[in-house]
Amino acid sequence: MPKGKKAKGKKMVLTSVMVKKQEGKKVVSPLFEKRPKNFGISQDIQLKRDLIRFVKWPHFIQLQWQKLFSITS
Repeated sequence: MPKGKKAKGKKMVLTSVMVKKQEGKKVVSPLFEKRPKNFGISQDIQLKRDLIRFVKWPHFIQLQWQKLFSITS
């Protein structure tokens, strides 16, 4: 019996997508390691907060707010 031809695999052409997948890994420098922020005492700078409620407001402004909130509620 004669032997049949062996099936040959298709040759793949490298596309830009395949090349990008191979180049995907980047070298990470240990000098610029990302660390989580620590907001403990004398650590990272605290975030800015809205401190308007803690301001000592003049009496007439306090009355305006009281009037406004009493009408809405």
